[in-house]
Amino acid sequence: MIIMTTILLLAGGKSTRMGQDKAMMNGGAKRLLNIYSSLGVERVITLCGDESRIDLFEGEVWPDPQKISGPLELIKWCLTQIKDDIQLVPCDAFNLLEAGAEWLLIQKNGVPIDENMQRQPLLARITNRELLDIKATTLNGLLANFPSLEKDNSSSQFSNFNTKAELN
Repeated sequence: MIIMTTILLLAGGKSTRMGQDKAMMNGGAKRLLNIYSSLGVERVITLCGDESRIDLFEGEVWPDPQKISGPLELIKWCLTQIKDDIQLVPCDAFNLLEAGAEWLLIQKNGVPIDENMQRQPLLARITNRELLDIKATTLNGLLANFPSLEKDNSSSQFSNFNTKAELN
């Protein structure tokens, strides 16, 4: 059986610290969708948050289920809905380029390390669900058994951004 990869594009946050919708900044979720489409990924699901945001995005778009709150619960729910391998991609992966996205796709389970040597769980590659700690109460806990993925010349691609100051 061939296991495909589904990209979960996380674009439903409130972006309160950024002051504007991160899913629409720097080419937005559309830029990331284009990167993965150009790599031949057949399924990209944009997790848009509230139902009112569905029309902001192209392709397959899922609103958050009503009883779900926060990225940890949403990711756990998605794991029950999707049988493929999963690549998480946050909408604020502004530095992610095709080469970095392609590198992540060929990895086994892992959490990439950014240029500050920080694990970036919202860019995790999930290929072996047996290593997930489903009882975890944090995203880092969920992925605690996953190795760190290091790629020296691309580590800056794995940063994410929460405030305008971080963009400078």
